[in-house]
Amino acid sequence: TQEFRYAGEGKGFDYVIGAFGFYQKIHTTGTQRQGPAASRWLINPSSALANDPTVLDGLTAANDIQLKNFSGALFGKLNWKVTDQITLSPGVRINYDDKVGSYVSIVRDAQGNLVPATGGTPRQVEQRTALTPQAFVDEAYRAWNVTYDFTASYKPSRDILLYATYAHTFKSGGLNLNGVPVANGVAQTQFAQVEPEKVDHFELGVKTQFWDRKATFNVTGFWTVIKDYQALVNDGQNSTLRGYLANAGEVRVRGVEADFSIRPSDRFNFYVNGAYTDHEYVKFTNAPCPPERSGGPAAPAGSPGGAPGVPGAQSPLVCDISGQWLPGISNWAFSYGAEYNVPAKVFGKDGEVYLGADASSRSKFSSNASRSIYTDIDGYTLANFRLGFRTDEGLNVFGWVRNAFDKKYFDVLATTPGNTGLISGNVGDPRTYGVTVGLSF
Repeated sequence: TQEFRYAGEGKGFDYVIGAFGFYQKIHTTGTQRQGPAASRWLINPSSALANDPTVLDGLTAANDIQLKNFSGALFGKLNWKVTDQITLSPGVRINYDDKVGSYVSIVRDAQGNLVPATGGTPRQVEQRTALTPQAFVDEAYRAWNVTYDFTASYKPSRDILLYATYAHTFKSGGLNLNGVPVANGVAQTQFAQVEPEKVDHFELGVKTQFWDRKATFNVTGFWTVIKDYQALVNDGQNSTLRGYLANAGEVRVRGVEADFSIRPSDRFNFYVNGAYTDHEYVKFTNAPCPPERSGGPAAPAGSPGGAPGVPGAQSPLVCDISGQWLPGISNWAFSYGAEYNVPAKVFGKDGEVYLGADASSRSKFSSNASRSIYTDIDGYTLANFRLGFRTDEGLNVFGWVRNAFDKKYFDVLATTPGNTGLISGNVGDPRTYGVTVGLSF
C-alpha cells in the first residue's frame, strides 16, 4: 500500500490532494471435515440416512482460494474559510477496484473417493448437500466509484461549533470466494460478484466547551441510508445450504449520540457517552429464514409458509424481513468512566497514584441476519477497574481487572449453514486480570 499527499494553503483556505494505491495477493488452502454427529444435524430427519453416522463422518472438502486485489484512488479536500466564523469543506474521491479470484472445492468421502458434482448414490447426494464440490476460476470484479462530501461549519464563539455534513460514499463490491449456489452440478457464477453498497449519510451536530474549558458536551444527530446492502442470503431460485454475500435492497440507520466529559482539576476526570439508534431493513425480501421458520416441509415457491414454531408447518425458501432490526446494533448504548489521582513518590520517583473505572452498557440486540428468538442477545453491562502509578518520565505500572463482575454474555449467536436448529455462539471474555508495565520515551 502507498499513499501520496500534498497539502497547501492560501489566503482563507487550505487543501489536500493525493493518490492512493493498494495491491493484495492471497492464496488460501484449507480443509473442512465432518464428524460422526454430522448426519443427525445436516441430513433431513425424514431421510433414512439421517441416523447413519457413516454417511458424513470423515467427509472432507479441500478448498483452494486465490485473490488478486487492486484498488487505486485520487482524492482532494478543500477547507474554505468564508469568514472567521463560517467554513465550507467539500471533498471528492475517485476510486477504481480490480479484483480477480478463484474458488475450487474438492470433496472426498472417508475412504478418499471423490464425491461427484451430479448424480451418484443416495449417500453421495447427501454428502454433496453437506459439502458441495464446485469450482470457478478467474472471476473478475472491476468498477469505478465516486464519493463526495460537503461540510458546513459555523463557530459563533470560541467554545461553540455547529456543523452539518452530507456524504455520498460506498463500500467496495467484490467476489464470493467461499462458494456460490450450485444447480445441477454447475456453479452459479452470476452470484460470484457483489455490487458495491451506496451510502448517503446526513449529520447535524454541535460541539461545545464551558466552565473555562473544563467541561465538554457534544451532541450529534445522524441519518444513514444504504442501498444495495451487502448481506448473507439464500436465493429463492437457487437455494443452498451455504449462505453467500449478495445485495439486498435498502437499510436505514438513524439516531442521536452525545458525549460529556469534565475535568474540574488535574486530580479527577469523568466522562459519559450515550447513543440511541433506530435501525431496520427498509427492504430485504429474499433473506434467509430464522430457525423458527425452518425445518418443515418446503413451501411452494412464493408462499409465505406456515406459522413460526408450529410443528409440521411449511417452511418458505426465503423470508421477507423488511422492517426488522439490523444485526449487531442496540437501540441504546452507553459508556462511562472516571479516574482519580494523587501525587506520590514510589522508589524515589515522583509521580501519581491513580484509580480508574470504566463501564459499557447496551440494550438487547439481534445477532443474526434474520432476527430470531434464538439469536437475540439480552443487554448487558461490563465494568473494568485499574490501579497504578505513573511518572512524567513515561513509566506506567498498573494492575487491572476487566469484566470485574464476571458477567456471562454472548458476543455473537448465529445460525450455522447446512442444518436446521443448530445455533453457534461466541461467548464474551470472562473476568480477566493482570499487571501492565509500560515505558514511553
